[in-house]
Amino acid sequence: MNFRKALSESIETKQGTVMAVLATAFFSTFGVGAYTFSLSLSADSIGLSASWLGLAFSGYFLARLVLAPLAGCSADYFGPIPLLRWACGIGTAVPCLYHFFPMVESLGLIQICLGFCAGIVKPVSMSLLGQCTRQKERGRLFALYNTCLYSAFIIGPIVGGAGIGFQGKLGFVSLIWPALGMGLSFVALLMNSSEDAPASKEKQKETEGLPWRKAGFLPLLLAVLGRTAGASVVITFLPRLISEHFGLSGYLAGFLFALPNLAIILAMPATGRWADSRDRAGLTFLGMGFCAACLFGLGQPVPLWIFCLLVAGMGFGSALSLPASMSLAADMGGAKGRVMGVFLGVSNLGFVLGPGIAGFAAEAGGMADAFELTALFGGLCLLPTLISMSKRLYAD
Repeated sequence: MNFRKALSESIETKQGTVMAVLATAFFSTFGVGAYTFSLSLSADSIGLSASWLGLAFSGYFLARLVLAPLAGCSADYFGPIPLLRWACGIGTAVPCLYHFFPMVESLGLIQICLGFCAGIVKPVSMSLLGQCTRQKERGRLFALYNTCLYSAFIIGPIVGGAGIGFQGKLGFVSLIWPALGMGLSFVALLMNSSEDAPASKEKQKETEGLPWRKAGFLPLLLAVLGRTAGASVVITFLPRLISEHFGLSGYLAGFLFALPNLAIILAMPATGRWADSRDRAGLTFLGMGFCAACLFGLGQPVPLWIFCLLVAGMGFGSALSLPASMSLAADMGGAKGRVMGVFLGVSNLGFVLGPGIAGFAAEAGGMADAFELTALFGGLCLLPTLISMSKRLYAD
């Protein structure tokens, strides 16, 4: 698929907005990712205690969890672009806190504040992208959106690590990245000439409420919860599993850790096109089920080459389900801000619950049990989607 064609087929008057959204997704994710990696990498050397580091990351994910639904609701009332500009503008200024309060604890506070900004940017940008495209074209543009995100997930830590290597510690260079990323996002949004006005009272009444009664909404949320719980376990425990099973470290371990994201980027052109031409609920179920199966396989005593295939398989499963599930959510109703806010809120809840479930299993059994239990949890979360698809099949 040609992504340029997908852009040209978006609503003509909204192409500038689409480009601004994609730039915001990439630059903001890049900046936050670079800083997050730098903070985790240099915590010991700068004297940041484990409790403060844990608090900083917990606060980051909690801020995203709480703010996603609130930000989505606010976007429906006040307009998404002004909200995005405010979030990116504040995110640009947040790293300056360290200049005025040069304490180690300020670095953790900056991480939490960036979580608030990211908690606004992602759901609001997704809702805006859903508004800018026709239903039949959403799969391809959500695929392009995810390509920007996952490219930033790879580039951000690399640049953050390079900054630590250049300066020898977390300092001015590392604080530049989030300010630069959020600043470039702010500029991209500022250059977009379309200023969204707040929704009228008639429009608010027309779009108010969430589509709880729609047959596929709750099953979709549960499926997303299971997928992100599995993804969080991969992020948290895959490096340790690689070390325990194969004794790998350094560049090879880093490559294995980045392999799912690489697979997502490579598969997105095809899966985005499929999301526009095939059954989206079926693609969501197939992709997330494949992720759960690969996650279960990672806990088994397999040779390295099979382990690599399973890790890449998780990336392919995510690529299969991401544009389809995001398009399904955008199709659920007129209140796209609120729908996407709840969608991202449930997704963030998976990132909070996943490490806890896996950590309990690892303490009770072993690291393999952590992956197996989370995979089973993801599979169970897909059962309502399977039932919903079966009912629809029999109804047809």
